[in-house]
Amino acid sequence: MSALLAPLSRLEGHAVLRQRWFVASVLLAAAMVGFFYVLATRESDVLGFTGYGRVMAGVVQASLLFVPLLALLATAQAVPSARDSGVLEWYMTLPVDRSAAFRALWWPRLLAVAGPAVIATLSLGGVALVTGRAVEPQLWVSLLALLSGQAFCFAALGMMIGAYSRSSESALVRALVVWAACALLVDFIVLGLLLRWDLSPFAVFATASVNPMQAGRVGILASIDPEMGALGPVGTWAVVTLGAPLTTAWGLGWPFLVGLLALALGRRRFLRGDVL
Repeated sequence: MSALLAPLSRLEGHAVLRQRWFVASVLLAAAMVGFFYVLATRESDVLGFTGYGRVMAGVVQASLLFVPLLALLATAQAVPSARDSGVLEWYMTLPVDRSAAFRALWWPRLLAVAGPAVIATLSLGGVALVTGRAVEPQLWVSLLALLSGQAFCFAALGMMIGAYSRSSESALVRALVVWAACALLVDFIVLGLLLRWDLSPFAVFATASVNPMQAGRVGILASIDPEMGALGPVGTWAVVTLGAPLTTAWGLGWPFLVGLLALALGRRRFLRGDVL
């Protein structure tokens, strides 16, 4: 039954390539490469970026906002849109099981979300090698892994949201709420909680560290600035508590763990629920 997985994935991939959000992500990634390339070539201290290592980290950090948003928007509406358009009903008439249909909806969108940002980071790394500017391979691999973890995590969350939503509109609203909550639960919100209520610092920082977007951000900063010069309160707490290597590992491992759990829940709902 899974023999049709590749054709269905190609079909979904062609549909993704025609979406406006994919075109916007490609243009945004290209704009980021150009902007940070100018900073790198001029060795500018603007925004704290000097050298290609920090420039690549800057691209990844900027991607932490738009990659999760695009991942949620792309995947949260995948199941409801396929249901509304009759695509899911057509899939069910083919000799293909629900698991293969779920994977066909999932993989093309994950690759389309992660691809432009990953290619942007690789492009800057390639430019650094060609121009003779040193970029540590370990940093390169860490940044790509952290960015891939963010794409995987939020794409999986989007698939879970879509599997539990009965309409594209409700899926879209839920996806935006999740993204806004993750984008807002960062350092300045943590400081506000500490100032507003007499809460335990450990409880506040631990709550903020559950945010996969915050985990990715701290992991990136710990990779390029383990001396805590730009980590912020949550990152400083994590490095002091765990150490820089474990903080980087947490920034990579936690989003993947959240993504695996969300993907498992979404797949379970898709396989056992009424998807039509």
